[in-house]
Amino acid sequence: MMVEVKSIYFRHNEGSREILKDINFCAPQGSITAVLGPNGSGKSTLFRCIVGLWRPSRGEVFVGRKNTRELSFRERAQLFAMVPQDHHPPFPYKVFDVVLMGRASYVGMFSSPKKKDYEATEEAISLVGINHIRNKPYTKISGGERQLVLIARALAQASPVIILDEPTSHLDFRNQLKVLTTIRSISKERQITVLVTFHDPNLSMLFADYAVIINDGSVIATGPPHQIVTEELIKRVYGVETKILAWNGAKLVCPILSAK
Repeated sequence: MMVEVKSIYFRHNEGSREILKDINFCAPQGSITAVLGPNGSGKSTLFRCIVGLWRPSRGEVFVGRKNTRELSFRERAQLFAMVPQDHHPPFPYKVFDVVLMGRASYVGMFSSPKKKDYEATEEAISLVGINHIRNKPYTKISGGERQLVLIARALAQASPVIILDEPTSHLDFRNQLKVLTTIRSISKERQITVLVTFHDPNLSMLFADYAVIINDGSVIATGPPHQIVTEELIKRVYGVETKILAWNGAKLVCPILSAK
């Protein structure tokens, strides 16, 4: 389903400064849309507003034709699957059980998971390729494996939209590539709409179909990243001098380092 963000404004309380100001963009179905911007620009706040954890002061979010403001918490949980930056459970659940938790919105408060919930969990584990760790404690696996488990949990949730907040922030180079390649493959195969935040604009160049550039709570550019991410834009948003280089059919952002 397409995600459409219409004129979102957000402030924590009356009289405080606006953190988000007139945010507008569309994330097409089956695509990866990267939200870029410096620390404090409003990326995580935007995601919390989209999934309904925080209520915008103005504006609306549509998934398909559904206005999320009119939906219950359970209905929103069936539309959005959220993969946070960090997740530290208080109990060493097995990996299988963590993925099974993605079915929570389909299981009644006093009910137990049913056959279809276990089948969805098995399918998600297999799709992400983490069968070899299914019985390990979630607290005893690597950071890259943990991100893959959270992605599997999101898939088990069977939501048409997956939102990932800095999914590579604690990963080494190899695991960054593994996680993002997995996300891209799943998005295309299952026509899942993915919204993701990145610190590194190069990751949007390599893995995203569209980009939304946010600075100081406002959108300053939208479109395919290889078209809108320019040396001028990087200077304006991050205050860094760069050179955009073309290599093997892709564009890469390279910082210009001072001689000092």
